[in-house]
Amino acid sequence: MSGYIDEQMDPVRTPPSTWPDVPNPLPATTPCPNFPLGCLQQNWFHNALLGGDQLRQRTAFANSQIWVISGITITTPDAYNPYIRMLNNDAFTTYDKLMKDVTLSPGMGWYLDMANSAKAANGAIANENYARELMQLFTLGTFLLNDNGTLKLDTSGNPIPTYDEPTIQNFARAFTGWTYKTCCGNPQTFPTSTSKADWTTSMVSVDAQHDTGSKTLLNGQVLAASRTAQQDLDDAMANIFNHPNLPPFVSKQLIQHLVTSNPSQAYVARISAVFKNNGLGVRGDLKAVIKAILLDAEARQGDSGNAPAGFGHLREPVLLMTGTLRGLGFTVNDTNLFANGLANSGSQMGQNVLFSPSVFNYFPPDYTIPDTSVLGPEFAILNTSSTLTRANWIDSVVRNSLTAQGITVDVTPLRGIPPDQLTDQLGLTFMHGQMSANMRNAIISTISKLPNSTPADQDGRTRTAIYLVLTSSQYQIVQ
Repeated sequence: MSGYIDEQMDPVRTPPSTWPDVPNPLPATTPCPNFPLGCLQQNWFHNALLGGDQLRQRTAFANSQIWVISGITITTPDAYNPYIRMLNNDAFTTYDKLMKDVTLSPGMGWYLDMANSAKAANGAIANENYARELMQLFTLGTFLLNDNGTLKLDTSGNPIPTYDEPTIQNFARAFTGWTYKTCCGNPQTFPTSTSKADWTTSMVSVDAQHDTGSKTLLNGQVLAASRTAQQDLDDAMANIFNHPNLPPFVSKQLIQHLVTSNPSQAYVARISAVFKNNGLGVRGDLKAVIKAILLDAEARQGDSGNAPAGFGHLREPVLLMTGTLRGLGFTVNDTNLFANGLANSGSQMGQNVLFSPSVFNYFPPDYTIPDTSVLGPEFAILNTSSTLTRANWIDSVVRNSLTAQGITVDVTPLRGIPPDQLTDQLGLTFMHGQMSANMRNAIISTISKLPNSTPADQDGRTRTAIYLVLTSSQYQIVQ
């Protein structure tokens, strides 16, 4: 596994998937002329299903659920696509590079209003939107943390806030003076409208619109007066990047997305240590952090079928769909329609890819499953309706009903395989050979009772076995 991870992180051995620009406006011959972002969703599923750089895309997807933007606001693919490309390019860089690239991304500048945020008039306050979410959601969290992710407490046993409102206001002032670089030969202005923005290039600073007063940041660091927008931004980024909350806050969320919703304190502490120092003195090395997350002894305990209760995480809708199709195999029968309906299917399950309902993502990292003390972020979008939708989607796959979406699934290669061998083969493909004995016996018993005299009967057995595996809790919870 270590060698596989190294190969996946090597851009020479595993070339990154491409993210071709989506023309705007779209020609009428495309499958989504009236919904341009639909073509971008199509590209997303194409790479997720067919790309060889699965670890890069999986990491970028996790980061996109921390550093959230959304098609609800970013309504054109030419603005959104460069953001996705940037997250993929930065998947195995360092967290401070990711921080800076996102901060100056015109897509994020549009989504959280840092673009065209000017110094405020006397008595007014600069736009706080990006400054607040940068600290609250993307980097630090609202309360001070120990390296193991637990809360630090004051002498009265209360959590200690990471920052206060004046700190947010000072960061907001530090982030003033940035706007989109203009495209298409237009002169550089401030503000620059989205209609004239170059979405492929980082935002540019206009110092005349930057607040040049002194600013007090985290841990009492003071930015002196009369500095440029670039100087203030660089030091503000460094101030956050070097804060002790960053390693445990980010590490725990990456663990939750990639391995388990309820990592032990020791697991979080081990990854936080790697985040602070990759062994060569580098802080925030995402290659080292991701590899440590995936190879940690706690992450690998599911390999032997000995995962404890509460370990793992629910497959969010997008991962349920891509895992199902990649496991079964499929043929693209219409390149124009390919994956055209997967985004809609995900939306019906509670996750419309690229369209997070808010900056807080599709589900919060601290969501607790009702009537338990178990964290289960993805369970926040699981209810009686979406549960049935998930099962019905799997039924449509095994019955080869995705042809209208440009996808054909052929189960006939599994035809006629004896029930025990069929069940074991599906268990190896989808559950890494860790299907429980009770589940295995139940499936074998069920399909053994089904008709078996004709090829259609045998295909019915196959479809039933696949359905029972993929709708089971043991598959839908990744361990």
